[in-house]
Amino acid sequence: MPDITTIAACSTALGAIMCIAILLSWFKDGRPTQRRWQFAPFGIAVPAGVLLTYPDVLPGPLGLMLGWFALTVVYGSAWLAARVTAGRKPLPLVMLAPCLAVLFFTATVGADGAFPELRMLPRVLLFALFDGLAAREFARMRAPQLQSATTLYWIFAVFCVFEILRAPFSLSLPAPFGPKETQVWSIALFNFLIVLQGLLLGVFLTALGREQLAAQHYRLASIDPLTGIGNRRALDDRMEAIAQTGTRGGCTAVALLDIDRFKAINDEHGHGFGDMVIVGAAMVAREVLGAGNVFRVGGEEFAAIIEAPSPEAVMAKAEKLREAFEARSHVSGDISRRCTASVGVAMLEPGDDHAARFAAADEALYEAKRLGRNRTVMAPLPVQEDPIDFRAAAERRAAGV
Repeated sequence: MPDITTIAACSTALGAIMCIAILLSWFKDGRPTQRRWQFAPFGIAVPAGVLLTYPDVLPGPLGLMLGWFALTVVYGSAWLAARVTAGRKPLPLVMLAPCLAVLFFTATVGADGAFPELRMLPRVLLFALFDGLAAREFARMRAPQLQSATTLYWIFAVFCVFEILRAPFSLSLPAPFGPKETQVWSIALFNFLIVLQGLLLGVFLTALGREQLAAQHYRLASIDPLTGIGNRRALDDRMEAIAQTGTRGGCTAVALLDIDRFKAINDEHGHGFGDMVIVGAAMVAREVLGAGNVFRVGGEEFAAIIEAPSPEAVMAKAEKLREAFEARSHVSGDISRRCTASVGVAMLEPGDDHAARFAAADEALYEAKRLGRNRTVMAPLPVQEDPIDFRAAAERRAAGV
């Protein structure tokens, strides 16, 4: 049966192998800054394992105390790695402060001759704290395209619960779980749990990095470079999601907006000014409907998903969009011009063929053009025969007809 030192040495060797593998991956991927923080817990784990396995390399209890301090920093570095992976700023000083506090506690109150039975408790609670903080960071990242974030959340959440549950027993268990005399089973289990958590962290952090890169490529492929809003691919995905999951209640519609006489704008003022008008239309649409609901689907044509309590409220939003664009001045040097747009709207109902409703919105858009442009037209619902010209209806109401 292997002795305690052999078990600890094997665990340290495994940690060193993982550290080398991550270091090689860091160099292979061009040494990204994010990967440095992800490497930190594994890099610190190696000297921590050496000091805990061979504490006699330093005089007195110093080697063991520094080994435990390094291990708390390992858990803290795992939290920082989670923060950086989630796109948040690392907080090394915030992480080091409780680690130093625990070191001071174990060197004074928890020292031999004082209250040695208490020296493990603050370490366990600190492990639980860092595991819980890391779990929270990965919880914020959970998304269908980032499945490894969900896995990492559960890994850290389970270990956090485990540390909390074992905290009361840290007053009576054998070392390294408590203050009693070390036993083979306790050192074997402790090292197994450390290596298991580190192995899972290394594997799924690597997988998460790949998923993040794929998600970034997808976002870049789904964004219109001129306006910064979604493109036709993003719209198709949104329409597919609506078809699969339905709506959140109320009414949902797809609207198409086309800038009126855009060719004349380009011919008169140049394509640079035309691009500025397109960007202006995108900005107005984002302000009125929200950035995630607006898509550029053609040269001067935009699509939008509109959600509202009723068809009338849907059309009110579409009209607000048209009016806001009409009121916007496009200025470039000495050139200042206002433009108009025509809008076609088609309601989306559960079970509808959404491709057909998109085509219906397109037909309503061309009907708006035929009726004189700068107006909003709703495509007929299944029970209706003719499209509705909301601008003409508003004018009739204003005239008392």
